[in-house]
Amino acid sequence: MMQAITIGPHHITSLRPDMPILTLAPMAGISNWPFRLICAKMGARMVGVEFINCNAILHKNPKTLQMMNFCDADIYENTGMSLLAAQIYGNDIDRMVEGARVLEERGAQIMDINFGCSVPKILRSDSGAAFLKDIDRMMNAVNSVAQAVSIPVIIKTRLGWDHKNISILDVVKRAADSGAHAVAVHARTVAQKFNGRADWSWIARAVEVSPVPILGNGDVFTFKDAVRMVTETGCAGVMIARAARDNPYIFSGDLIPTLPERVNLARDHLDMMVEYKGEKIGVMEMRKFFASYFKGFPNASHLRNRLVQVEFVTQAQQIFDEWLVDPDRHSHDV
Repeated sequence: MMQAITIGPHHITSLRPDMPILTLAPMAGISNWPFRLICAKMGARMVGVEFINCNAILHKNPKTLQMMNFCDADIYENTGMSLLAAQIYGNDIDRMVEGARVLEERGAQIMDINFGCSVPKILRSDSGAAFLKDIDRMMNAVNSVAQAVSIPVIIKTRLGWDHKNISILDVVKRAADSGAHAVAVHARTVAQKFNGRADWSWIARAVEVSPVPILGNGDVFTFKDAVRMVTETGCAGVMIARAARDNPYIFSGDLIPTLPERVNLARDHLDMMVEYKGEKIGVMEMRKFFASYFKGFPNASHLRNRLVQVEFVTQAQQIFDEWLVDPDRHSHDV
């Protein structure tokens, strides 16, 4: 099972010999530096930045500048625990080039171009997965960005526009010729969005024709799913999105965290989010993680419901303390 991927100058190996290479997908509103750092410490070998609009980079949009806080980059550089992959998207290739240069200067070790986002607003602007309607335009973007930066470029895309227009095999072959060092394949079409089942057979076919590493993505909910994806498709690694948000421990393998471990994770994450965004916004944005981190845990519903309503750090810490002292006393579920 021990895997290794070469992306430009970077040689990425599995966390352990019995594990595939697991990476964190870029997720809007999720993949900020606190969450990236948590996933890297758990074992994610590459961590994706929440995708960034190139127009907003050049206009120095305040929210975008905050998203471009790559304070975790030095940690990865110094420890080798992970690689920072900054993801860009846009509809103007010249601006994509300029945005990529800025993100490289900020400390990105890998440049990731988004050709997979199927959100209607993104598609209407001819960004993200809209590039799948014009593969020549997509490859022009890949080539232009690859020539403009000194770090390796990877792309994330889907199988095609719809089931009548599957283009992934053409894309992966041409991407390498255009300068891409790896391709992450979400095994759904644009038309599917996140509905239906991901068709991993196309990942296997992409692996057969691709001269660069293929990262598989789609319907990986557990560590066993990740192992199965590698076994069934031969992909070089697995890119995990929604499952990581709910359970960052997935990057450690088949570890099942105890309640104290979950609480300590939530405490650390809360501290970093408050450092990053201040108490008011940091606590509010942590609510979704509180709901995820304790989902499905026995005797958790009552305190979890209280956690997702907290407004201050002290409230959250009090609930954590109550939970650790006597978890059963405050619970209403089995």
